[in-house]
Amino acid sequence: MNRDFLRPLLIIGLAAILVGIVALALPAWENDVFTIRKMRWFQALLPEAAIEDSLVVALPVAEHAPSALDPFWQRLGRMPALSGKEPLAKARFPQSKRRIRIAYFSDSTIEGDLITAPLRDGLQSVYGGAGVGMMPITSIVSGFRQTIRHSFSRNWESISFMSPARQDVSLGITGYTFIPRPYYTAQRTVEEADTIAVADTSAVPEAPKSRSQRVYINEDPWVEYRAVNIAGGAASFESIRLFYANASDSSRVIVSYDSQAPKRFDLRSGSGIQGLDISPAQGVKTLRLEFDRHDPIHVYGVSFDAERGVYVDNFPIRGYSGMYFSRIHADVLSDFNRYLDYDLVILQYGENVSNQANTDYTNYKNAMIRTVEHIQKAMPKVPILIVSAHDRSIRDAGGYRTSPDIPILVQAQAELAQATDSAFFNLYEAMGGYNSMIKWVSEQPPMASTDYTHFNRRGADRVAGMLLNFLREPE
Repeated sequence: MNRDFLRPLLIIGLAAILVGIVALALPAWENDVFTIRKMRWFQALLPEAAIEDSLVVALPVAEHAPSALDPFWQRLGRMPALSGKEPLAKARFPQSKRRIRIAYFSDSTIEGDLITAPLRDGLQSVYGGAGVGMMPITSIVSGFRQTIRHSFSRNWESISFMSPARQDVSLGITGYTFIPRPYYTAQRTVEEADTIAVADTSAVPEAPKSRSQRVYINEDPWVEYRAVNIAGGAASFESIRLFYANASDSSRVIVSYDSQAPKRFDLRSGSGIQGLDISPAQGVKTLRLEFDRHDPIHVYGVSFDAERGVYVDNFPIRGYSGMYFSRIHADVLSDFNRYLDYDLVILQYGENVSNQANTDYTNYKNAMIRTVEHIQKAMPKVPILIVSAHDRSIRDAGGYRTSPDIPILVQAQAELAQATDSAFFNLYEAMGGYNSMIKWVSEQPPMASTDYTHFNRRGADRVAGMLLNFLREPE
């Protein structure tokens, strides 16, 4: 071999080995400027199955950690249970608490009120309650959710964690901010007149030609909610509050209850989150709100509850990782907590950062620690429960199997909970651990969808039952 060729090749090989050694020693580091990820060059040369087997054997099972729920149990113990019902927490006297409220943040796992609806129903069956809690103004899964009927106009600007623009706008407690806009565009089919004269009047006329035309729909943006009398829902709306900000002295909302004449409510200007009580004199089945299309106020959502009982707010953001929670500004979180008086915050994330090639979730753990600390600072004394990622399967030549990074991710979440004094529920282990998603999909009837990632309603009901049992105070 030509030495002129061999020498540079040798230098390149030695350089690659040197860089690999440095990569092994270089720690992961994350800050607000840039992130250094842990590089694992040599490990990538190992067979994937060997990495998987070593992880399954070597990783300890992350234990459930309920002790941080003590403040929640103390509050729950001051709630009187319904007659004949066994309370979930030891009775504390005086039993003076009238309402318990839980904020449940997650990704598409809880879309459509999955998990939260059966959890809400289980708690309300013991302590009472009539309402689904906080609702956003618009939703991409409004047709899928069964516990409330939800419709809205299209001229709303929707800003969320997944919106790359408008970083200056704080999100609301739902993870969204909604702003009225003057119009929206729609496609309309129009007929074109035939301008060619037909000499033979006996001929059969052709069908009129048509084309699609874009039109502007100018109307005041609106949202409508209808009560649904099913488990986790409510037969009627009793206590209703609207939350907004950035209103002017001329801001208003038009409220319609059932078939009654609309009523105008003037909105308060000023800084901070504003809550407007728009409760009817008696329960109603339909609520419709209309806003001025030229008034760019920030609307956050509507709360449906009652004077007593337990409420679980469903806050899903599709594709969201749980990181960068500071987009809900601390003062906004604090204001919502002042209005809604939360007793527990549940965070269930992880599936959207899961990557079968990843063997180090230190950066994710550190980012999630900042999320929890942000919530703790804004909502002091409100306990937090971390629900781990659930099992997720990938497919290879041998069929389906647990994505090898899932146990590592779950362990990082357990460490996150410990570092922030949060409670921890290991959903991965609770559903059966390694390859359990395959069993959930193959059960008859199935408990999960064939994407081997998402629970269906039956599976979500089972997960809710596990959580309900976890929220029961130990003897």
